[in-house]
Amino acid sequence: MTTFEIRSPDGRTVRTGSMSGGGALTVRPAAEAGVLRYDVVADGPVTLRWTWPAEDAVTLWRAAQDSHRQLPTDWGSHREVRSVRSAPVASLIDARDRAVLTISLSSHVRGCDFAVGVNEETAEQLIELTVTDVEDDRFTLRIDLRAQHFSDALRGVTAEWTAELGDRIAAVPDVAREAMYSTWYSDHQHVSAASVERHARAGTAYGTKAVIVDDGWQTDDTRRGYAYCGDWEPTGKTFPDMAEHVRRVHELGQLYVLWLAPPLIGVHSKAWPAMQDRILGFADADVTAVLDPRYPEVREHLLESCVRPVRDWGVDGLKIDFIDSWARPAPPAGPGADCDSVDEGVERLLQAITDELRALRPDVLIEFRQDYVHPRLWQFGTFLRAGDCALDPVENRVRTVDCRLLAGDRAVHSDMLLWHRSASAENVAQQFIGALFSTAQVSMELDELSAEHQQVVRHWLGFMADHADALLHGVLLPSRPDARYTQVRAVGAEETVVAVFTDPVVRVEDAYTLVVNGGAERRLYVEGAAGGPVELVVSDCSGHEVHRATTTPPEVWVIDVPVGGVARIVRT
Repeated sequence: MTTFEIRSPDGRTVRTGSMSGGGALTVRPAAEAGVLRYDVVADGPVTLRWTWPAEDAVTLWRAAQDSHRQLPTDWGSHREVRSVRSAPVASLIDARDRAVLTISLSSHVRGCDFAVGVNEETAEQLIELTVTDVEDDRFTLRIDLRAQHFSDALRGVTAEWTAELGDRIAAVPDVAREAMYSTWYSDHQHVSAASVERHARAGTAYGTKAVIVDDGWQTDDTRRGYAYCGDWEPTGKTFPDMAEHVRRVHELGQLYVLWLAPPLIGVHSKAWPAMQDRILGFADADVTAVLDPRYPEVREHLLESCVRPVRDWGVDGLKIDFIDSWARPAPPAGPGADCDSVDEGVERLLQAITDELRALRPDVLIEFRQDYVHPRLWQFGTFLRAGDCALDPVENRVRTVDCRLLAGDRAVHSDMLLWHRSASAENVAQQFIGALFSTAQVSMELDELSAEHQQVVRHWLGFMADHADALLHGVLLPSRPDARYTQVRAVGAEETVVAVFTDPVVRVEDAYTLVVNGGAERRLYVEGAAGGPVELVVSDCSGHEVHRATTTPPEVWVIDVPVGGVARIVRT
């Protein structure tokens, strides 16, 4: 067993950590105060363990957490992190949004058990990290003890991963940050060439730049299962001429992104007889299995399946789904496998796919979905969509912000926006406000929207495009992760956008601020605007101006903003 020391920046808190298993640990000299790094060379699984006092912490931020925002116990905190699911990072955060302790492992780690939880015996946090799969047998443990905004602490982690990966990171085409149409909620598996072309035509009129054709193009079975997947060939009934269909979508002004789920193979597919002995197990009763990427013949089959749409049909990108299906327990690799690690097999597959696709089309689009957010996947994907949360603007807000905090320079998309045809204009606006700090994907029959809904959709798609500098490229500062982000602030070069959700008190510090009312009440309380005249312009959820004034605000300024509306505050 090897021991190492963890010391707080002021030197008042010192803990001794231990490393067990095969390997050697070296303490790296501190390059910045409050950030500790330990380099590990591992010749087998290693476990790093220590405790740390964190009395002020109210939540533990993790890469894959959904709505679980509690402080877990040590016995309930273990999370398996794989390169195809989650990421090796966690941050303990206090009620003032400060990171008390942020722990991360370098991007070299493909597999580990990552546990941070309350130890009941000591009333401290017990950190226990067991690394089982690592590239080149070496990795770095990073501990950040600086009391800073938790988003800054996480940006420090992603900056470290960016430096480690360097030019291996995939370039992100500009169009990956522009609104897109998805067929999933509007069509589900009843999608057809005719419906896609209808959506493409309507999307162009609303300013979307691509249509994402989801599940259904490859099967006549519409029961929402995957028993027939695995061949990845268009069904002749609804997509009789794929190349000609893609050409028509291009003529309508849209790029074409096609869904595939490479891990899955159904027992009714033509490929099943050749692949049935190369699976990790069944994912859906006994009709859908997960292919084992450790075998070259599996990767060759999937490579051809993924390259064919771009090479032969002219599509512009792929939505590669269910990657986290590969994070299942795996039997030992059998004869013919060329790697022991499933994650290494996945990376070999994704590398081969993206190498060939980028040779055909350098700006190819590749969508991944939450929770495959590991930095190792930055090498392959160009945009990341929030996990499914149909009709839920709160969860869309939480998931898109979570993704943004850990995405580095990757583009982040909302889950597809959906609402009922009879919804109020304010409710439609709230769907967009929940996705405000991401790129919107829309999945409604746009041609059938009421005039009122059309106006709301055009307004918010326009708002998100007009203010993308702050919303997508600015410094993101969310508040209260324990309460699912009560406010979110994005500071751009020329303007600041603050979305108010459950905290109606807004601090205005910049010359040009847009306050978006994503809450349920009209009354907002503005601090920091006193000291001189300001111009106030208020619009409703459809973008119509309802109030304009120049005034000198008091210290606490109460303003009336319609639900789903925006207040523009400009110091004059």
